[in-house]
Amino acid sequence: MFRLLIVDDEYYVRVGIKSAIDWSEIGVEVVGEAADGEEALEMALSSRPDIILTDVRMPFMDGLTLMERLRSKMPECGFIVLSGHNEFEYARQAIRQGAFAYLLKPIDRQELKDTVFAAMKKMQDNRSAREYYEVLSGEYFELQQRFLQSLLKIS
Repeated sequence: MFRLLIVDDEYYVRVGIKSAIDWSEIGVEVVGEAADGEEALEMALSSRPDIILTDVRMPFMDGLTLMERLRSKMPECGFIVLSGHNEFEYARQAIRQGAFAYLLKPIDRQELKDTVFAAMKKMQDNRSAREYYEVLSGEYFELQQRFLQSLLKIS
């Protein structure tokens, strides 16, 4: 199950996101809600969500700064940026910070569900590839050791 943190300074937006989708049906557990970036930073570090839905503009710390601060501490975390502003600069900064998507408010329920599902799929693919690489790395080391041992026996 993937863990989701909702971050938006508007209470009704948070409630709407939380209630708009049957999150458990798509394999998501909502681990919390935060009203600003500072609160979200603390919450993310303690609850370790897989995905963070964050507004761009919030008091105290905006969503882009939140992404920047969490990127080094939680590199596996996926971000979906929400905004009421259709401004290219926000979208560009979100992409630079590694956001999975940039969605405009008001948020379409199906688009949000599809976006979260796509982010989960991408994250699962990345996890699978990383696990496969780790297995291959271990096998490579083992084969290398066997090869060196066989060379020593031949000599």
